[in-house]
Amino acid sequence: MKKVLFITVIAITLAFTSDKPAYLLFDKTGKVISYEKMLTDLKTADIVFFGELHNNPISHWMELQITKDLFVAKKQNLILGAEMFESDNQIIMNEYLSGKIKSNSFKNEMRLWPNYETDYK
Repeated sequence: MKKVLFITVIAITLAFTSDKPAYLLFDKTGKVISYEKMLTDLKTADIVFFGELHNNPISHWMELQITKDLFVAKKQNLILGAEMFESDNQIIMNEYLSGKIKSNSFKNEMRLWPNYETDYK
C-alpha cells in the first residue's frame, strides 16, 4: 500500500511540473522549430531583421542570444545595425565597441532609455 501511495504522489507531482517555455519559435510556414534549427537557417542569411514588441525582456534576451551565436559563427563578418541608437551617437558607439572608452563613459554620453540596464546590458 505504501508503494502505491508513493507512486501516486510522484505521478501527481510530475503531472503538475510540466515545462512551460517562455517562448516558442516558428518558421515561415508557422511550424514550431527549435532554436538550433532557426540558428542554422540564420547563419546562411545575408541579412537578418529582428522584429519585436518593445519593452519585452524576453525579446531583448532572444536578440542578444542570437547575436552572440551569430558572432561566434561569423566572427568579424557580422555587421549589426540597431535602430534604437541615434545616428549622431555612432562615434561614441564605435569607441565603446573598440574598447577606447569604458562602459561608464558610454552610458554617460549616449541617450539611453530607462530599461537599458535591465533589458540590454
